[in-house]
Amino acid sequence: MTKYNFKNFFLFALLLTLYRLFVLYHVNIDLHVDEAYYWGWSKHLSFGYYSKPPMIAWVIHLASMICGDNEICIKLPSLILYLLTSINIFFIAKNLFNEKTAFFSALTFITTPLVSFYSMAITTDSVLLFFYSLTLYFFIKAIKEDKLFYWIIAGIAGGLGLLSKYNMILFILSVVIYIFLCKKKEFKKKNLYIAMIIAAAIYLPNLIWNYHHNFITFDHIEDISEIDRKLFHPKHLLNFILTQFGVFGPVFFGVLLYLLIKPYFKNCKYKLLYSFAFVFLGVISLQAFLTRAFANWASATYIAGTVLVIAYLIEKNKINLIKTGIAINLLAAILFYHYHDITKALHITLTSKTDPFKRVLGWREVADRLKPIIQKYHYPLMFDDRVIMAEMIYIFKAKCV
Repeated sequence: MTKYNFKNFFLFALLLTLYRLFVLYHVNIDLHVDEAYYWGWSKHLSFGYYSKPPMIAWVIHLASMICGDNEICIKLPSLILYLLTSINIFFIAKNLFNEKTAFFSALTFITTPLVSFYSMAITTDSVLLFFYSLTLYFFIKAIKEDKLFYWIIAGIAGGLGLLSKYNMILFILSVVIYIFLCKKKEFKKKNLYIAMIIAAAIYLPNLIWNYHHNFITFDHIEDISEIDRKLFHPKHLLNFILTQFGVFGPVFFGVLLYLLIKPYFKNCKYKLLYSFAFVFLGVISLQAFLTRAFANWASATYIAGTVLVIAYLIEKNKINLIKTGIAINLLAAILFYHYHDITKALHITLTSKTDPFKRVLGWREVADRLKPIIQKYHYPLMFDDRVIMAEMIYIFKAKCV
């Protein structure tokens, strides 16, 4: 039996996930402001919220029901979802290529800086990437086996993806491009449209919620995208592209860029991966050029992008390069996870400019100072800063200090 199998991958991925759980306990960080907001939403379930669709709040609500409102429990779904996403990638790659490609694709994904960093927080990317990868897997199964059942599951997963993050809509564009390139006959079949109708029906409650709230979520997206301001920013685009080396890792993003500059359209398997990787990366890069885009906005690129890079490197017999890329990413993760331990051992005094954890530390101390004031006067708290407000609401209501 080959060592590049699912059992060995899963064992490594599970151990890595447990190590990340240990790190969460060890660093003992507070919630990021966005996590505190999401927790607040989770106490008032709805089909929509000010800045995001509802899936993130639903997931936190479920986690709180199981293990409470402590920071570890709130963040725990992220660890689980990234593990499940890597499993989805394993089966995507195995379905398209072979078990060796599947092994290294899944291993590469779960060790990317993107996953290493965001495993420490509960974000919309964790739920998006799970449902995006699940949708892609069942879309591939549907195309290969032409069974309505797979189209239905793909539609359900796609709808849940739309309830996770709105850029899931780009999945449809990738589907259209791939079918145009390789499977034009699918345009004449009903199954594709059944899947799209199912996805739209699942998403519909959020659209209705936005209608009743003056489409406030879409106004927020327009605001953070700065699309109403000065257009065309080459520096923003360059900065966005450079940050992707940190998101995917220097080796693997370098190979991905090479495959963009020198396309490798060997067969429809590669065309499928190109369609789902570069459409997403291309659209977000265009947004970065026109206005601005944050580094994580292109995160779904690396579902198909990981398989594309690994399949190409294995075909070119570059296993050592794959192992080097994984090792670099793991080393970067370890340095990040144990940054405080390392600086302490080296007797380095950290400041707000040199501590990457600065935004998720110190909130308990602020609450400790507010506690006697609240107990003395019994007045409602008023804030002029949304960050402080979100953090204090979480600590005082969840932690009952």
